[in-house]
Amino acid sequence: MKSSGKPRSRSPITPRPVTATYLRNSALHYVSQRAASIAMVRQILERRAKKRLAVRTLDAPTEALIEAAIAELAALGLVDDMRFAGGRAATLAGKGLARSRIAQGLRSKGVARETSEAAVGDDIDDLAQARRFVTRKRLGALRRGGMTLESRRKDLASLARAGFAYSVASRALDAPDET
Repeated sequence: MKSSGKPRSRSPITPRPVTATYLRNSALHYVSQRAASIAMVRQILERRAKKRLAVRTLDAPTEALIEAAIAELAALGLVDDMRFAGGRAATLAGKGLARSRIAQGLRSKGVARETSEAAVGDDIDDLAQARRFVTRKRLGALRRGGMTLESRRKDLASLARAGFAYSVASRALDAPDET
């Protein structure tokens, strides 16, 4: 098929309406794919509504529809910040992260400070977590070429990024397999 050389005229795209059904279905699809906090669901619904309406800020009726969809999911038990925080805290603890880093990770997902502190609890020992991190990442004496002064500095930096204090990190590097 030969082109005439003229550019095609495009009709302006008219924004489709954001309805309660659209928001509910979007939210259900999102939480069916992954665990989510209320803030995460709110963020995704706002982003989808802005895209669908082709606007930068949402009006009050659309905000009310989003809140209604979130309230419906919460009433059904599909979105629960405490349950999300508990599961996410267990996952991050399994990776060997420090208590402070776990709480920070939960707050970055929109979980309230009180909920994140309750989810982390007092049963996480930072030294045991640091040793788990050292073993998992093969740091310190577990490093393939052994530990050098430069590799120790890098390992301490890695442990600091995982949320551990210097004293805890150096103890974990010196004796990674002690219990």
